[in-house]
Amino acid sequence: MPKHILIQVAIIICSTLLLGAGIYLLSIYRRLFKGIKSLWLRMNLTVLSIALLMLAALLGIQSPAIFAALQGKSLAVTLLTELGGGALIVFFVFNLAWFVSERRIVKKLSFVKKHGVIVFTIVVTAIIAYAVVNYAGNGWKVIPEKMHLALVYAYMNSILTGFIYTAISYVELERKRKLNEKELEVTRLMALKTKAELETLHSKVNPHFLYNALNSIADLSITDGKKARRMTIALADLFRYSINYSNSNYSTVKDEIEMAEVYLQIEKIRFEDQLSYAVTVEEGLDHYLVPRFILQPIVENAVKHGLKATGKMTEIGLNVKKQEDGLLIAIADNGPAFPEELHPGYGLKSIFDKLDLLFPDSYELHFSNQPHKQVIVHLKKLVKNEPPV
Repeated sequence: MPKHILIQVAIIICSTLLLGAGIYLLSIYRRLFKGIKSLWLRMNLTVLSIALLMLAALLGIQSPAIFAALQGKSLAVTLLTELGGGALIVFFVFNLAWFVSERRIVKKLSFVKKHGVIVFTIVVTAIIAYAVVNYAGNGWKVIPEKMHLALVYAYMNSILTGFIYTAISYVELERKRKLNEKELEVTRLMALKTKAELETLHSKVNPHFLYNALNSIADLSITDGKKARRMTIALADLFRYSINYSNSNYSTVKDEIEMAEVYLQIEKIRFEDQLSYAVTVEEGLDHYLVPRFILQPIVENAVKHGLKATGKMTEIGLNVKKQEDGLLIAIADNGPAFPEELHPGYGLKSIFDKLDLLFPDSYELHFSNQPHKQVIVHLKKLVKNEPPV
């Protein structure tokens, strides 16, 4: 095989490798020059690195024409001049295109229209830049053959620069799209997780309460049928509420108060004169939303640790009022004081979990013994007529 053919084959292979290297750098452009804080400098170095590799590949492909035009000039000087001039023009054209792309009117365009404007800007500015450089390099004279060749190079380099810019923009757009998809998926999974956690919290009713209530109904069915009937209806209402047909994580203050009263009615039937309760709700608060089943566990604790633990008359007060910084729910009782180190059971833990999920960073839960024993739920975010979540 003739030597010049081998040289041409070697040049084509080298040009292909350079082009491949340029495309590879294009694919990882966000990782290039990461140590440089200036976005402008980092982007320019990235574009110049990619452009120089691709320009070198194009020069390799055009080597026969370059060799023919040497006319005694040094090959190295010619190549460096071509690369240097190309890099300078790419720098100028890229920054002008970047300036155009940052204009508000251009940002509002679709991806295709926006990059059509940018590529047009690149082609026009590259042709002008090459024409000026060629004109100055020829002693401020217009030599038609050289000017034609310069304009061809300008067009090729501008298309190359436009390709790099559009490719980088597309890669960035695709990266953002995938990132948004991941964020949406994470949000969806978090929502499903939250929904599952809340459904679990809503669905569990203290089995000891159910066991005791059913035993009481069984006893009353023999001694007092009317009380047994009232207790059965109240228990049915409580469990109907717990089923949550509306699939909502919120409940109105009115409904929550009614369910707390239903629970207290059941306990009142069981313990008769050993239990009394009073409910006070400030006018106009019925339609504010609170987490479902937030009151019943607190009221149940008051009965459990008051009446059941001591056997004495237990008085429970439930008060709901509005303050400037939110909604205040207070459940007071005359039972034994809270211990210094409170270890909440399942009921109280469920309240904390619901508040964390539905009112994150917007609530306070206080257990106090002075001036009297009470649990205070302070919701700092007022939610009214909010659709189910």
